[in-house]
Amino acid sequence: MTYYHAVFEGEDGSEFGAGCEASSREEARRRLEDNYPESRIVQLESPEDARERDYDLYARISAEIDGDDHYGDDYDD
Repeated sequence: MTYYHAVFEGEDGSEFGAGCEASSREEARRRLEDNYPESRIVQLESPEDARERDYDLYARISAEIDGDDHYGDDYDD
């Protein structure tokens, strides 16, 4: 079982978080939507997804610090 964390948007537009353990992303989505039918999921991730997101962010920041122009020729400062 994997713990999935979701960010929801409530009826009033506010955001809140909730999570559950499930054997798949689809099961987690179903269970969370059943528990919060008045809200919609705007983000759903596992710990592995969060690690990958953090790694990608770190890689982009490191490349920028190292002077790697990942924006291309059309980017204006």
